[in-house]
Amino acid sequence: MKPASRKIVIIGGGVAGLCAGVYAQASGYQVEVLEQGSVPGGLATSWKRAGYTFETCLHWLVGSSPDGALGAQWREVCDLDKLTFVHPQEFQRLETEDGRALRIYSHVDQLEAEFLRESPRDAEEIRAFASAIRGLADFPMEALNEAWPRKGLALLRLIPKLPLLQHWASMRS
Repeated sequence: MKPASRKIVIIGGGVAGLCAGVYAQASGYQVEVLEQGSVPGGLATSWKRAGYTFETCLHWLVGSSPDGALGAQWREVCDLDKLTFVHPQEFQRLETEDGRALRIYSHVDQLEAEFLRESPRDAEEIRAFASAIRGLADFPMEALNEAWPRKGLALLRLIPKLPLLQHWASMRS
């Protein structure tokens, strides 16, 4: 008698659905991914029109550094080495109909200067925000599946960051 086949159906071919499919198949399941769009990727897709590429998906991929703690996990589900990472100076730009623009820079010093230029009356909060970014720049991105000695050390390294994280996490617009 043939053993019953284990099958899982995943609804949604975005990053989460595709990752679930990779791990389910690696665990011995027969996998079917259902996606409403014409290509997989969900919100992590782009498209071309009239010679332009419209990239509205991933603006950063946390843990994608080859030397980073999460790099090995990303390599389990996608071929990071075939991706081209772009590190733009200008992360995003918001423009008004009259041509004014607010630039969101990748570098905190430029971001702070741009915000101060646009809204000098908010200098205290802008400087506090920029300071928080600088304070969290070395936030450890440890792998979640590390053994306890390493995980415990990572948690200890987080302790000094907790007040800053709590302050900014509790803010409301």
